[in-house]
Amino acid sequence: MELSYNILFIIPLQLIAILSFFPIARKYKLFDIPNHRSSHKNITYRGGGIILPISIIFYIIFFGFNHGLSKFYFLMGVLLASVVSLYDDINGSNPFFRLIIHFVSLGLILMDIKEDNQFLPIIIIIIAIIGVAAVNAFNFMDGINGMLGLYAFVFFETILFVNYKIENNFDPNLIIVISIALLIFMFFNFRTKAIFFAGDVGSVSLGLLCVFYVLYLILHTNNIIYLSMLTVFGVESGLTIFYRLTKRQNIFQAHRMHLFQNLVNTCKMSHLLVSFLYTLVQIIINIGMFYCIKKNYDGYLYLIYVLIVLIGTYIIIKYQTFKRTEELNEKN
Repeated sequence: MELSYNILFIIPLQLIAILSFFPIARKYKLFDIPNHRSSHKNITYRGGGIILPISIIFYIIFFGFNHGLSKFYFLMGVLLASVVSLYDDINGSNPFFRLIIHFVSLGLILMDIKEDNQFLPIIIIIIAIIGVAAVNAFNFMDGINGMLGLYAFVFFETILFVNYKIENNFDPNLIIVISIALLIFMFFNFRTKAIFFAGDVGSVSLGLLCVFYVLYLILHTNNIIYLSMLTVFGVESGLTIFYRLTKRQNIFQAHRMHLFQNLVNTCKMSHLLVSFLYTLVQIIINIGMFYCIKKNYDGYLYLIYVLIVLIGTYIIIKYQTFKRTEELNEKN
């Protein structure tokens, strides 16, 4: 499917939308004020990720539905979660209500994915649980400058390459529109002093978009290897949640126990360097994924290999940050 010139009309609208965000953010006091759990030191706007659902709306206006794989339920699911997440950024909402909306949104996405597939109810439930967990992994990772935007940008460029070389099912126009939205977002976020963070509206939107593409590829190719495109965020979030559960902590409360937070706060690495390293690891994994697909290697074996390496690396580095923390406490 060819790219459309309509994208050139959408870009100025995206820029106007993001510039209009600032007076609105000031009016509704969408400020992320640093506290003892924060990894940043300056007052920053939150909710800048609103550029993503707005870009989807622009896409719908110019391209409509059922253009490629940009279907009604898929896009409505993302927009539904975006509206609730934006409300959460402004006023806050019950975490269980947000979780219900995530399941509803994922259900809408599955309605489009399962058109050509028949699943047992238990399989749908398992997919829904894993999908919602992945969405919230993106929410957890919006903690330091550049992390979410850079990682997601690499994801969508990978999807674009998959669409071009392997599975020509997706509308590249939507992927390009999302990629441009991410570039605009990173202009304000991927810097030493970020101007805004994505907020729930951005991270949840990205999570649902990524889950859609990965689920579609897995279910329509019967190859689990595409799950490897989300393994860096998945392992980081999963192991952090496991660690917090062992400490009997409320996993819905803000914290500073992610490895990337330890690297920034304890090891004093820069936000941008940590974001770049996380993304670089995922790029290497994605390259390995393409190689395995080209050589027809077993997708399960590659995914298991990647998970073992990532989990082992996480544990080793996490242990080193613990030692570093103990040394600092002893000095103080």
